Amino acid sequence: MIKRHAIATAVLLCTSPLFITCNAIAQNATFVGTVKDNKTHLSGALISIVGTDKSTVTNYQGQFELPKLDAGSYQLKVSYLGYQPYLIDINIAEDEVKKLKPITLFAVTNDNAIEEIIAVGQIQRGEMAAANNQKNAKSIKNIISADGIGKLPDRNAAEAVQRIPGVSIERDQGEGRFVAVRGLPAQWSSASINGDRLPTAEEETTSRATAFDFFPSELIEFVEVSKALTPDIEGDAIGGNVNFVTKKAPDDFVFNTNLAIGQNELADGTNYSANVLYGDRLLDDKLGFLINATAWQRDWATDNYEPRRGNDGLGIYRLELRDYTGTRETYGLNGAIEYQLEQGTLSATAMYGTLIDDETHYKHRMRFDKNRAEVQHIRNELITEMTGFEIAGEHYFGYDKTLSWKLSSYENEFRYGDTPNTDDNSYFVVRFDQKDVGYQGLEDRGTGKNYAYNTVDNGSDPWNAISNHLPNGFSFDPSKAKLSWVELYKVFVNEKDKIVASTDFEWQLDSDLILKVGAKYRDKERVARFSDEFYAWDEAQYGVAPTLSDFSLSDQPGRNDYLNELNVDYQSQFSQVAATDALAQFWNKNKEKFVLDKSESALIENGGALGRNFDVSEQHASLYAMATYTFNSQWEMLGGLRLTQTDTKVDGYLYLADEDKVIPSSASNDYLSVLPALHLTYHFDEQTNYRLALTRSFSRPDFGSLTPGATYLEAENELVTGNPELDPTYSNNLDFMAEYFFERVGLISAGVFYKDISDPIFKSSSMGKFGNKSSVNIIRPENGDSAWLAGVEMAFNRDLAFINPALESVGVMVNATFMDSQMSIPGRADKVAISRQADNLYNFTLYYDDSFFAARIALNYKGEYIEEHGSNSQSDSYYGDNTSVDFTTSYQLNDNALVYLELNNLTNEPLKYYLGDESRPLQVEYYGVRGMIGINYQF
Repeated sequence: MIKRHAIATAVLLCTSPLFITCNAIAQNATFVGTVKDNKTHLSGALISIVGTDKSTVTNYQGQFELPKLDAGSYQLKVSYLGYQPYLIDINIAEDEVKKLKPITLFAVTNDNAIEEIIAVGQIQRGEMAAANNQKNAKSIKNIISADGIGKLPDRNAAEAVQRIPGVSIERDQGEGRFVAVRGLPAQWSSASINGDRLPTAEEETTSRATAFDFFPSELIEFVEVSKALTPDIEGDAIGGNVNFVTKKAPDDFVFNTNLAIGQNELADGTNYSANVLYGDRLLDDKLGFLINATAWQRDWATDNYEPRRGNDGLGIYRLELRDYTGTRETYGLNGAIEYQLEQGTLSATAMYGTLIDDETHYKHRMRFDKNRAEVQHIRNELITEMTGFEIAGEHYFGYDKTLSWKLSSYENEFRYGDTPNTDDNSYFVVRFDQKDVGYQGLEDRGTGKNYAYNTVDNGSDPWNAISNHLPNGFSFDPSKAKLSWVELYKVFVNEKDKIVASTDFEWQLDSDLILKVGAKYRDKERVARFSDEFYAWDEAQYGVAPTLSDFSLSDQPGRNDYLNELNVDYQSQFSQVAATDALAQFWNKNKEKFVLDKSESALIENGGALGRNFDVSEQHASLYAMATYTFNSQWEMLGGLRLTQTDTKVDGYLYLADEDKVIPSSASNDYLSVLPALHLTYHFDEQTNYRLALTRSFSRPDFGSLTPGATYLEAENELVTGNPELDPTYSNNLDFMAEYFFERVGLISAGVFYKDISDPIFKSSSMGKFGNKSSVNIIRPENGDSAWLAGVEMAFNRDLAFINPALESVGVMVNATFMDSQMSIPGRADKVAISRQADNLYNFTLYYDDSFFAARIALNYKGEYIEEHGSNSQSDSYYGDNTSVDFTTSYQLNDNALVYLELNNLTNEPLKYYLGDESRPLQVEYYGVRGMIGINYQF
């Protein structure tokens, strides 16, 4: 049997020192170079001088720098997991610089023999980069490379990190959106690009969590997940920081293309994606540039049902059957340029990302409490758009001092497109009502209303077969479905980090001690506008309102297989529907025949839209100092302190119910955050690390939580109000991690973590009155008492050659995080879990990779968590557990071309919300399977 031995060719290029400092005592030089293999740069490679504590690690471009080399003889060692270590003897005389010839690093084999040279496997390459970067990091981190991201069907930045231990995502329409670390709320973690937190803009969310579905994964070079923060990272991240590093100017010519087509199971039409990457160096390699553009268009569909529960918390007063279809377009652009100075570099980056979602939505609503049936026709175009600009510099002073600086500006905006027209751009709804339905099988349990009940509450409706309770022989009659409302639901959010300025100064005092100090400033502003306008036909002037039969009708898209997953037939009862474009034209031609009903609308003037109409002005100013000390070849310590001042001002509105008027209102929230950090690393041997971290971090209150106003949502019968007096949430964090890295690709690790949390913010829910409306669900943010979170994290990644050499192309990747938390909230006698904190996260991946053919099936699981706390455990609303299964396979046609297939959501996993018990659903929706087939070509 011929054994397979992977090898990689690494080139260590040593150039002239960046500078040489002359004095009367000695000549010192800085040794710089680049490590590559036959495909790409090797980041995370350890470069060390044998017999000394002097070492460094290559950066994401494979570059390294070893300062303070006196004249003499050295032995340089290049170490990279998966490759044989390489030793080279170096003699440096005064005023002499050695240029080394290319070095070949051979992959580690079971018997350390070298028999043939073939390429490293596609999946293994990504795992090698991840393991080497994690092994040589100074703190507790997980890192994945572009190679690792590209080998799974993860199409946006959020999905790219869901398989890292302790990291989870929240989804929208089946696609990743928000990123969370260690099961905590997304707003308790931070997500950044190139070290800067991005401004946020999203349709329904007023938190600080950035929705990353607009940012394509093709623009990402590396992702760093820091679970224990160092002082040079912004400290507003209780769970951790996820930093997306965009691609930079290369050191050689690169031109890559990627084209794919596909389809979604529930939707008609063909999906496509395209990505182009071009970069090179000019002017004797001093000037480097890169342009990366990507586009992804897909048709999608969602089947959804939502039982809405009444003032007893259990009974269903409204059953909504929602059928969505739409087209999503994602576009991304990243441009980078770099110029090498004699003693440093200057660089600039521009980035752009947008998500355009053109959505058609038909909703049948069974209003049990009103004895009517409704057919809503909904059309909207949701647009999220982000732009960012960065200019940066790195300057060397002597061989041991580096000054870095960066100026950035970012803008993120959410808006609706021009539906039904440019002036009324909104979530556009036209509702038709058919009255006197005569629902059967409903109950009045002392509420004064007729409700349906699930079997868990001794009713007749199973969770997956909730009856529409229509009487026998009933059918929707378009001639009886009268135009009730035209609703214009309007949202606009624009957030700008007008200027983000940072500077860092690093001074290597000697081979054992590095000092680093820095400062950062951010000037942020946020504008949020909202209204929910209801327009009724003016019958007094224009006669009886139109009915649904006055329009051209047809079956709604997807009617025939609507919610086939459930044990109930809804679609046969559906009414035919009108085209949403035709209804938009009708509105535009007849707008003057409608009258705004202010009593039903949520407006600033009636106090119904105050919680989402506000302006924020906020400044962040930070100073930090830290030191990295190497005691010896085994012990390292990193410690320091970060100080962050936050000054927030929110301008909004206040509704005076007794006087029935609205007045302007402002609130301020200023505080200083003191954030110490200590990290200890013990290198037991070359393959084993033990890490301990003691850190303090915090989370700022969400913008919407600080507003002095409130928003009443008629469709939900909810009043969402702010609380300007909220305090930030702080956490004292303890982390311990043990890591063992196999000489072949892979690792095994285990760790524990504990967070002592003060002033956690939760959403309290209670019943009350608002204006003339009773039984209103009032949701208000509050600071809870102290809380804690504890967890265990484990990971194992390795091929199976240790079992049998014949299995060296087969591997597994497994990680799991188990957590528990507890907090006290006012009004609850029992202890509760932290809101939005999942107890269990795990990933399991099985792959085959023989360097030509690769296949991987991946399972991702996130446990249930409490979305909002109620007055008791029965009224807590939950986000249900989620298990997704994805598959990808590829074949290397030649050195340049690779074809691939990717499949998502193979088990058609639904999204689930429920009240207290899974048998009491609040929302369940299915997305179907989606897939793409494509080709990647590298010139």
